[in-house]
Amino acid sequence: MGDEFTVSGRVTYGDGVAAVGLTAMAVDADSSPDDPLGAMAVRPDGSFELSASQADLGEPQEGTPETHLYLFRDGSLLHHQEVDANPTATVEITVDRPTEPSMDDMVDAMCNMHHGMSDQRGMNNTPRDPFHPGHGRFGRMFPYLEAADHDVTFLQELGKPGRPLDETTHDRSVGESSVPAGFAILGQFIDHDITLDPLSSLAQRNDPDALRNFRTPHLDLDSVYGSGPETSPYLYESPLQGGNHERLLVATDGRPDVPRNSEAVALIGDHRNDENHLISQFQYAMLEFHNAIIEWIGEDCKDAFEHANQLARWHYHWIVLEEFLPTVCDPDVVDDVREERHHYTIGQSTEPYLPIEFAGAAYRYGHSQIREQYQVNENTEKALFGHGDDAFGMGFEAPSAEDAVDWRYLFDLKDPAVTPQRARATDSLMSPDLLDLPFIDSGDWRASLASRNLVRGYRLGLPSGQAIARAMGLDPLSNAELGFDEILDAHDQHPDTEAPLWYYVLAEARVASGGDHLGPVGSRIVAETLVGLIESDPSSFLTVQPGWTPSLPAPNSGHDDFSVADLLEFALGEE
Repeated sequence: MGDEFTVSGRVTYGDGVAAVGLTAMAVDADSSPDDPLGAMAVRPDGSFELSASQADLGEPQEGTPETHLYLFRDGSLLHHQEVDANPTATVEITVDRPTEPSMDDMVDAMCNMHHGMSDQRGMNNTPRDPFHPGHGRFGRMFPYLEAADHDVTFLQELGKPGRPLDETTHDRSVGESSVPAGFAILGQFIDHDITLDPLSSLAQRNDPDALRNFRTPHLDLDSVYGSGPETSPYLYESPLQGGNHERLLVATDGRPDVPRNSEAVALIGDHRNDENHLISQFQYAMLEFHNAIIEWIGEDCKDAFEHANQLARWHYHWIVLEEFLPTVCDPDVVDDVREERHHYTIGQSTEPYLPIEFAGAAYRYGHSQIREQYQVNENTEKALFGHGDDAFGMGFEAPSAEDAVDWRYLFDLKDPAVTPQRARATDSLMSPDLLDLPFIDSGDWRASLASRNLVRGYRLGLPSGQAIARAMGLDPLSNAELGFDEILDAHDQHPDTEAPLWYYVLAEARVASGGDHLGPVGSRIVAETLVGLIESDPSSFLTVQPGWTPSLPAPNSGHDDFSVADLLEFALGEE
């Protein structure tokens, strides 16, 4: 059986004219979870080519791959067939022409002519995804930059334990930032609120034009509310059980936890918010935040749910704009972005998208902030991942009562008795636990979150960090300033090879601030994206009521302000 699997072909209408505006997707369907082999927009001549290697897929394929090819237009399935891709398959497909040319067809044709046949196009010609048509898409903030050219094996090796990104290999104490450790968890929650891409694979080059963001790209707390009490009733209290359907469900056994079914599976809007102990506990706090607002405004208030939902979202937006971004980014860059966005220029009349420079690189800075050990209350300090009594576990499980998080140990709640832990410095090093994840076979490069980030950036065709800096009008840091020159030399790579964007963002943070916050490139990508998503949201306070200021009690911040510490105290009564 071959090591490379390729499905290619051409799609035409009955008269032989190339079909445009379509998405081609290939999937390996076997007894294990299906592996997406790739997805792409059909080219202007109707052709497509999807390929993957068995080694890159990382899962043993059971005999000959059962490869299924799908074609979609505007979210509708046009064609499905099983093909024999062992190792290659070439197909000729005829589809029905639309009754009349759709606007997407015409736009796709014009944009494809403009951009040529490159698979590194921008978002203007992005086809609809088969599953959630109309939702936001991934795209490029810098669509005209060439993809960085890196050796994949080099990237896989770079992040393994004992290699240059392992903090234990350096002759210095592990650096801590001035940032409370909880901000890495808040950053993860924000990420899950705006991104979900179950089709993106580490197996092949991914065409962002064909990737869909399965989460709405607004900071609208749909990871908390789902689709609301009418269409996601399992997230809410049931009146049939004596509950109030305007309140979100939490655990009913007295533990501070998200609701779970009989098999301990979390019943929440985004399953990823149960993947580790801290994010699960923050999800619980957000559920209680909504419930506390319901109590604050009074359950008899007309349209109590809608009012509470708006207050929760607006205070959340305030935290992102006024506290989170100035903490994790260069505050001067954030101020400049609030005045004018230069690269992420969507507005309210434009469908928002997530730049892959953000989702695939810059916003993954938070992995560097993760500590090896977390003290979560007076008596409990454990590793975030792993087995045994010295770790919080594998995630996706109910926490013990002894592991309940006291957020004073992770955020500054102004309690003189407790000094919150600090996040790791944002730099090009990572905690060893993240380089040998316990739920993947040790020795497999995919067990390293660093290697996965580097390979994902390559598969998405991201430009180098220096190329992005030049595009921003900045003087890029040299490989020597980044510490990348020694890495290249040690791995027999060409000395002029520029740094992957993810590595550049991390190393730039160390150079710019000693790891306290992101540098110029990382700050601008992160700030422009998050500010842009809020400014373009027709329901955000910046749109509906630009002069609005927070109205919920804020014992830490004071009148007309609100912080994540205030949110936690209001939601949980943290003392």
